[in-house]
This record gives sequence, C-alpha cells and structure tokens, in this order.
Amino acid sequence: MRRFYRRLLPALFFFFLLFSCATAVQAGEKPGEPYRPRLEMEYIIPVIFYDGNLYSLIYGRMSSVLRDRELQFFLWADQGAGVFNYALGYTRHHYKWSTGINLYSMPVNIGPVWASGVWEEQTGLSLLATYRRTNETRFTFRLQWEKFFPLIVTSSFPEDPDEGSLLGWEVKAIKDDFSFLAQKGTRAYASLGGAFPFLNTGYSYIKIEEDWRRYYPLNHRVSAILSLRGGKIWGDHPSHRGFIIGGVQQANMSGLGNLVNQGSLWALADSTLRGYPLYQFSGDGFFLGNLEFRTLLYPSSYYDLKFFGLLGSVFFDAGQIYKGALAQSASPLAAWGVGLKLFFGGLLVGVDYAVPMDPGAKPCWHISLGEVF
Repeated sequence: MRRFYRRLLPALFFFFLLFSCATAVQAGEKPGEPYRPRLEMEYIIPVIFYDGNLYSLIYGRMSSVLRDRELQFFLWADQGAGVFNYALGYTRHHYKWSTGINLYSMPVNIGPVWASGVWEEQTGLSLLATYRRTNETRFTFRLQWEKFFPLIVTSSFPEDPDEGSLLGWEVKAIKDDFSFLAQKGTRAYASLGGAFPFLNTGYSYIKIEEDWRRYYPLNHRVSAILSLRGGKIWGDHPSHRGFIIGGVQQANMSGLGNLVNQGSLWALADSTLRGYPLYQFSGDGFFLGNLEFRTLLYPSSYYDLKFFGLLGSVFFDAGQIYKGALAQSASPLAAWGVGLKLFFGGLLVGVDYAVPMDPGAKPCWHISLGEVF
C-alpha cells in the first residue's frame, strides 16, 4: 500500500500541471484578437468505482485549436491490488520543431501480445525533440531515464532479464515517403544512441542501428519489397535489450520514448526472420535481409481497397547474429516461404509458412498483426 501511494505522487503532480495549463475559453473574447494557444478537452473516458477500494480507468486527450499543443493521459488504478499505472505525454509543435515530455509507469511487454517473451515494469521520464527537414525526412532526439524490473519471463526467452535503471540518449535520422496505395517509396532510419552511468544508473554502452526498406511497384497488383537491417552494441547493456531475431519480432521495449505521430517505424516489425521460432537468437550485433514479392489477390487494385482485401506473398529471409565476435549459428540463417495477408476493416493480419534452408530445422508458421514491412 505504501508503494501505491509513493507511485501516486508524480502522477498527481502531473495532473496538477495538466489542469493548471488548461484554461477555459472566455465567453467575452473579442473576434480578431491574436491567437493564444490553450489546451481544451477533446475527449475523456472516465471509469471510477469505489467499494472501500478505489478503482479508476481514465483516458483522455487535450489540444489547442490549431493542435500546436497536445496532451494525452492514461491512468489505471486499483487500490486493493496496489496497481497504479499511468502515461502522461505533452507535445508542442513549432514550425520545424516539435518537443515533448513523457512521464510513465506501467508494465510493457517484449514480443507480440499472444506470445510475449518478457513483461517488465517500467517507470521513466523522456524528453524528446524532432526537427522536420521535409514532410518525409526528419531528425529525432531523445534523453530518457528509466527504471525497470521483470514481472514475467517465458521459458522460450533466450536471456535472463536484468533489473536496474539507465540514463539513455538517441539521435535518429528518418525517411518515410512510402505510399500504401501506390506500393512505392522508402522507409528508413539510422540511429546512434547509448547510455551513460549517472545518478546511480548502472549501464554504459553505445548502440548503432539502421533499417532500410524499399518498395517497388511492378504493376497495379504486384510489388517487390527489399529490406536491409543491422546493428551493433558496444559496452554494458541490459541483457534482454540487445538484438533478438527469429520469427516476426515486435520488440520495442520503450515505445513511449517516441514522440507521437513522428513517423518512425514503431508500427512495423523490428526484425523478420521467418522459419525460426520467436526469440531463438539474441546478441549484441546482427544483420538481416528480406526480399518479398507481394500480389494483391482481391480487389483488382490497391485504389479499390475498401473494407476487405487479400494479398499473397513469396519471400526469402536471411541473416546472422553475433555475441561479441562469435556468430550464433555456424552458417547464415536463411528461409523461404509463402504467405497470405488479410485486410479487414483497416486491420492487416498475416499468416506465413516458412521453410529454413538448414536441413536440421523444421518449417514454421508465423502470425503477424499490421505491416511486417
């Protein structure tokens, strides 16, 4: 119970700032006076119940008229169970710049929801900024303090998760001019980041990573997708936050470290090596390549895609992962296969069947939600 109230204090402070910043529009304003940004409630979903213990689920969003200032908040509290989870994010948009701050404390999972490898409790603060060079290219900056400890670890996860805290930073260059209807464009980023020991944090490392995905339309139904990924970590990093490949990975551990709606690849798979089970390989360095030919089976054109669509694909995935200088497989990891993707009401569900090139490995089925590429 003491832990519940201790975690309650930062959220109460943030809510105090929230409502002190939100000023109601005065009825007596004169038309034509200079624009002054004010946060106004867009929507709020409050569920509050008390039976001797407090239960609360609140989600809301506030913004100014021109949306140059935005605030989102989420709160889930269960006094009896000692649960107090929250996420509070404030973003301010300028001409070329956006800046933001996030305060959060909640469980976060690594991997897809139906096959999570680790659930860990995260409490942190992130300061973010984005510079938009064009609508398709931008640079992001992040400084983040985070405390974490594991809650649940599955037997299939390859590492023993750490418990600790870190002070991390990241600079990322992003390009995203992909058009889904035209099946044409590039999605790419290159990042440099790391952590340094400060204020009792215990990790010190440097991390580089790149992700490049190119889409080529061959006709109005068929397209080719080429993806190249790689990364390397030097130094002491949390054991479960290295690189993980095998299956279709969705392993972003700090999604709240991304500024809202800034076009990074958070909605896509982190890595794709079909033909191998989830979490099979982990390390501090990797490279990965994917080639996929995708055909729209129904309807006859992406521009006619409304509520329902069906896509077929043929693919080839290959890569390798390292711990230090030691490869985790004697030969490069590679697999080929076929897949179906069902577009239903805006949701994309994929099923892939992959056959590894390794004679000793068995074929695998893979399920994915959203775009893999």
